[in-house]
Amino acid sequence: MKPFFAQIERDLLISWQNRQDLGVMLVFFVIIIALFPLAIGANATVLDPLGVPVIWIAALLAILAGFDQLFAQDVRDGWLDQIALSQLGLSWYALAKAISHWLTAGLPLLIMTPLMAMMLNIPPQQWPPLLIALLIGSMGLTLLGVIGAALAEGARRGTALMALLILPLAVPLLIFGTLASQNDRGIISPHLMLLGAVFALLLALAPLVAASALEISETETGL
Repeated sequence: MKPFFAQIERDLLISWQNRQDLGVMLVFFVIIIALFPLAIGANATVLDPLGVPVIWIAALLAILAGFDQLFAQDVRDGWLDQIALSQLGLSWYALAKAISHWLTAGLPLLIMTPLMAMMLNIPPQQWPPLLIALLIGSMGLTLLGVIGAALAEGARRGTALMALLILPLAVPLLIFGTLASQNDRGIISPHLMLLGAVFALLLALAPLVAASALEISETETGL
């Protein structure tokens, strides 16, 4: 497991060197949420029911915004070729990329969510289900982003292609996550269980799909 954790450490160091990108992502998250009250108005009867969906939409767009260059640097540096020949393998490599990306993108958004919830007048008793659902959902969105980045690697207009691939697949996470976040009877709900099931499925399939896509991309590049 040492190569696996070494890959995560390497990605975290690279992310720290490019920490201005994290700042841009957080600002993007805040701006999306701030624009909704400005556009809808200060009417509480209209704004309050939209608080949780607004946070989920903002999190979806912010997390997926940084995936277009997820593998590009490793491909240019030849690091991906070394990974393919190493003991780590492309599947574990893709999972390590997902973990490091969530730690540098999903976790900061999760930490900022209570502040955004206060901005949108979401009652504090609704924060626990919101945070738990967003924790699971953001990890699922990260795995989807890894799949899209791997499939779009090397393609022209890869960002547009990745959006077309990921956004339809993210709909179940968005629906189950929003419904689980609005649960008033505690944290555990059927929608949270469905959200967890989707995440478990993505956790099992995403590294394999990403590894296959990267292997095909490497083969075509070699040809």
